[in-house]
Amino acid sequence: MKIMKSLVAAFLIIMLTGNTALAATESAVEKAGGTAASDVIYVEDTFEFVSPYGYRYFIATCVNNSKVNLDVSWDTVSYDASGSILETGSSYSCYVAPGQSFVLYALFLNSEDAKDYSYKIHYEESSYIIPAFYDIDISASVSKNGKLILQAVNTSENEISSVQAATLFFDENHKLVGFEDSYVVNSNYNVEAGETVVKDIDIPEGADTYECYFTAYRW
Repeated sequence: MKIMKSLVAAFLIIMLTGNTALAATESAVEKAGGTAASDVIYVEDTFEFVSPYGYRYFIATCVNNSKVNLDVSWDTVSYDASGSILETGSSYSCYVAPGQSFVLYALFLNSEDAKDYSYKIHYEESSYIIPAFYDIDISASVSKNGKLILQAVNTSENEISSVQAATLFFDENHKLVGFEDSYVVNSNYNVEAGETVVKDIDIPEGADTYECYFTAYRW
């Protein structure tokens, strides 16, 4: 589920400095030979985020348009200004239910000179790891002390193995100024039947709005 909220200016705290964010160009798709079929995985938008440590994240917000549970992954490549390859990204799979909005992201550790990215999305029906997205109630809100509070409630009668929240923070011009991937789980790294789990994260400097994309799995 994607949760979009506005941040009250008085709640903002300083965490990151000197961050930049750039949107990837349309040619990135062509370099990779195209994405997955748009009638199955729809890519809403792509972003670049530079962490305080200089690492670069390439991020895509997506929707599972199919009628089945999917195992979704992608191949990513960074390029310099001349179009030469710098490196391939470290990517992570998502297991998503029909109609679910989600985030794919790739981490680049040695792409300080990156000017462009390419990606190709792969998917198959998920059989071993099963999305539990529709078995959780989720919420995100800003606390009085300036934290973003993420809450997940397991509404089912069965344990959920993992709940994650990918949060994108934007400034008033919708420029990406922060990215956080968080596990919303208990001390045993799961969420028991009927259990409520809460996680707090810091809000980066300059953030005006945020979007949270939750995923939940069973295996």
